[in-house]
Amino acid sequence: MSKLFELEWRQNKRSFWIALCVIAALLAIPAAASKAYLHSQISSGADQTGSAALTTFEGWMAGQPFMFFVLLLGCFAINWSIGSVVKERDRHTAEFLFATPRSRTDIYLAKCAAHVVKVAIIAGVSTGIVLLIGKGLGVMNDAVAVSSVMAAGLLIIFGFMGIGYALTSWLASERGALSFGIGIVFLMFLLYMLSDLTALEWLGAASLFKLFDVYAISQGAGLAGGSVIGSLAVFLIGGCVGWGRLVHRDL
Repeated sequence: MSKLFELEWRQNKRSFWIALCVIAALLAIPAAASKAYLHSQISSGADQTGSAALTTFEGWMAGQPFMFFVLLLGCFAINWSIGSVVKERDRHTAEFLFATPRSRTDIYLAKCAAHVVKVAIIAGVSTGIVLLIGKGLGVMNDAVAVSSVMAAGLLIIFGFMGIGYALTSWLASERGALSFGIGIVFLMFLLYMLSDLTALEWLGAASLFKLFDVYAISQGAGLAGGSVIGSLAVFLIGGCVGWGRLVHRDL
C-alpha cells in the first residue's frame, strides 16, 4: 500500500506544492491586513450595525478569506479526486497499474489516502499561519473559533472530493474531467450566491457552501453535527460509488 501511496503522491507532487504556496499566501495576506480592517470597521461605527461578527478577527476570516480557501483548495482537491482513475486511462497507464498484484481496491484506497493527506496538510498549514498571524497581531480572541471555521472549510472540501471520486470511473478524458471538476465547484458557489436572494433561497440546498453557518461558527457556535455528518456522507458515498464502478468495469 505504501508504494501505491508514494506513486500517487509523486504524480500530484507539483500541483500539491503550488496549492500549498498559493493558498497559504492568499490566507496570510488578508489575515495580516485584518488589524487595519478591524480598526476601520470600529472607527466607522460598523459595530453598531448589528453585525458584530464583522468587527472581530474571527468574523473577518469567516468572510472572503474563508471563501478563497474553500474555492481554491476545493478546485485542487476535486481535480485530484476526479482524476484518480480517468488519468490512468487517458495516459494509457491503466493496463500496467491494474495488472500489478495489488487489488483494484488497494490501488483506489491508496489514491484516496494520498489525496486526503495532501488536503489535510494544506488545510493544517493554512490554519497554522492564520492562527500565528492573528496571535502575533493581537487581534484574535478565540483560536478555537478560527480553527472551527477552517475545519468547516475542510469538511466542505471533503464533500467536493466525494463528488470527484463518484465521477472519476465514468469519465474518459483527463482534461475534460479536470474542467468538469472546477465547473462543479464554481457552479455550487454560484448557487450559494444566488441563494441569498429571497426568491432563489431554495438553490442553497444544492450547494455544499451552505452546509455550515461560518459566521455563527466564528462567534463560538461550533460545528453543527448534522453538517459534519452531511459533508462526510457525501465524501464516503461518493468514494463508494467510484470504488464500485472501478471494481466492476473493464479498463
